Amino acid sequence: MRPTLFLLSLLLLIIAYIWGQPLLRKLHHNYLKKRPFPLEWLEILEAEFPLYHHLPDPLKQRLRPHIQVFLAEKQFIGCQGLKITDNIRLIIAAQACLLALNLRENYYPKLKMILVYPHIFQIKRAIAVDEYIVEEQEQIVSGESWGKEGQVILSWQIIEQDLENWQDGHNVIFHEFAHQLDQQEGIANGVPPLKNQTEYQQWSRIFTEEYQQLQTQIENGLKLTIDPYGATHPAEFFAVVTELFWEKAQILKQFHPQLFQILKNYYQLDPLLWLDP
Repeated sequence: MRPTLFLLSLLLLIIAYIWGQPLLRKLHHNYLKKRPFPLEWLEILEAEFPLYHHLPDPLKQRLRPHIQVFLAEKQFIGCQGLKITDNIRLIIAAQACLLALNLRENYYPKLKMILVYPHIFQIKRAIAVDEYIVEEQEQIVSGESWGKEGQVILSWQIIEQDLENWQDGHNVIFHEFAHQLDQQEGIANGVPPLKNQTEYQQWSRIFTEEYQQLQTQIENGLKLTIDPYGATHPAEFFAVVTELFWEKAQILKQFHPQLFQILKNYYQLDPLLWLDP
């Protein structure tokens, strides 16, 4: 075979392989979604995940196939002796899939593994002391999302607390997976991938106004609806208001109607349809 013909054939094979990947992935996802949802999994969700119990039946039916895909593709690793059980996998997967249920990238394509610690854990983080000095400090955290590494790190102790207090506006799974959505196009900046320029402009205007308002409220010692941690960075603001949207939608809509509406448009779901006032 002539060198030019060989190179052309090789190029065509590479193109066919690249173009075929999305199709093969879609076929694999469809296969996984059509498999029967295990009865024991269903019993775990109904008994252990209070929010799932409140979801409308059609939404539950849509969610379950996505959970199957997520569990088949993501690796769960127990840390510090924690044994990964179906309970742990299902509770995390169900909430992660609920966030991304109506989004273009349903299964967090950059995410490879979820590390679960039994308790809160320590990490080393670079902290800017001033304009010129950065120090590495150890911090105790309940969750982390590392976009470049394709990892989410969670504390099962905090997850269990969130399940017990599932309408208090704090949810570490929602928080960290909101960061994953934010990190799909690079660093977390509080702006996940949107559909068009109009949506980006609207998002920028509303989130900037609300973020600055939160910082002003904190400075003036005013009563807050949004957790003050959201004022530390735009990425944290998006994650914090996501928690509030899914667990205290009525409060968010009452005091921050523009935020509620833009998050409703983004997630394409309305928690007010199933959450008690």
